[in-house]
Amino acid sequence: MTVNIFVYLLNESFSSVNESLNSVNEAFSSINESLNSVNEALNSINESFSSINESLNSVNEALNSINESLNSVNESLNSVNESFSSVNESLILCPVD
Repeated sequence: MTVNIFVYLLNESFSSVNESLNSVNEAFSSINESLNSVNEALNSINESFSSINESLNSVNEALNSINESLNSVNESLNSVNESFSSVNESLILCPVD
């Protein structure tokens, strides 16, 4: 009979410990679910920023293309300016009276 009482007392003690651990486990499960929600939100934000980054890279490429075109125009205008400079020098050397 003493053994049965001892087993009963141990069982009651472990039952209480088990209930406490189940409560802790439920709390951790809730925290885990919350962290998963935060992680999903952060992944969504990351995808948005990746999309924005891709768009900005496209804008950068377009601006680089415009810059190359403007450099070409600038070179052509510099050639025209040099030509007019030669004409201007010639006109200065040969004044029309």
